[in-house]
Amino acid sequence: MRTAPSPARIVLLFLVLSLASTARATPQQLLTDLHHMRLAATSMVTNYYMFSGLDADAKFNRLIDGSMSRFNTAMKDALDIAANDQMADEITALETDWLKLSQLLETNRQDILTRGYPEIRLVDDMGRQGTQLVGEISEDYKLLKGKSGIKPHAVVEKARELAVLMAEMTAQYAAEGTSNLGYLFVGTGENENSLGMLADDFQGKLAQLEQLVKDQGAIILVRNIASKWRFVEDRIRNNTENSVPFLVVSYNDRILEHLEEIEASYR
Repeated sequence: MRTAPSPARIVLLFLVLSLASTARATPQQLLTDLHHMRLAATSMVTNYYMFSGLDADAKFNRLIDGSMSRFNTAMKDALDIAANDQMADEITALETDWLKLSQLLETNRQDILTRGYPEIRLVDDMGRQGTQLVGEISEDYKLLKGKSGIKPHAVVEKARELAVLMAEMTAQYAAEGTSNLGYLFVGTGENENSLGMLADDFQGKLAQLEQLVKDQGAIILVRNIASKWRFVEDRIRNNTENSVPFLVVSYNDRILEHLEEIEASYR
């Protein structure tokens, strides 16, 4: 006849399982933080372009602050858990580059508020710094997956890829649509991909997400994303004709919200 496990053994088993669960959860949380950081950094730059292009619009001034707050929240959480995943040096380096970006943005924002226009060189520096930071975060995202051996669910990964693409397209579109000096000088840095190429990539990955989702809630959200994407796709691809950055930014926000909802349901 089997004897029941002792209370001490039950407690020990519970602690072992809890520690194992925590060990698995930590890389997943850090991956989530890194993803939120790159979206917040891109959003901050996009909102700055809108703030500048719409003559210091108060709404986008608040949205800049919101993006900065989201980045700082994710960064603080990442710094707290990075050592557990042997990522402390990488996250600290990101914090340094984030400070450079936020300082450039604040300088450009104050220039608009105090004298009505920014220094073009510093706006360009800001765009380049933003592009560089997001690239570094994505590299650390890949590095963490390699170190930990833990990968997000396939749906989560695809939703994140789509979110980064959508945010990048919107930032580039806003830079071009709100600048009277031309994309080659003022914008999101040295972009390797044109808006058309990014749109092609987004379309392909959206089709892949449609194949991956199985539950009804996620299927409906993907359909909503596809509908919104169809509405702005031509405008993004033909960005030099009748540019409408306010509309694209608005639809970008809704698409990102849907992608976050999908991601949350599979985490």
